[in-house]
Amino acid sequence: YRYGKLLLHKGGGRFLEIPGDEFGPEQISPTRDTRFRWMQSVIRCTHYVAGASEQHYVNKEDAPDVKFITRDEISDFDRAYTGL
Repeated sequence: YRYGKLLLHKGGGRFLEIPGDEFGPEQISPTRDTRFRWMQSVIRCTHYVAGASEQHYVNKEDAPDVKFITRDEISDFDRAYTGL
């Protein structure tokens, strides 16, 4: 959610606007400090590749059975996407 619009992040600085009339807070992504706990409640992953900044705020106690893996640094993060 940005500038009063629902947006899907496509990578880098690119976003796709999601059309729609009304939406509520349940349709907006959780904040970064609760995102992993929310995702884990849905996916139940066993491994998680965390970026450099995520290492600072992801609460690993939310998922003691998950193996956290530090992602390699991406020098050109705005080009870190796949053309699939």
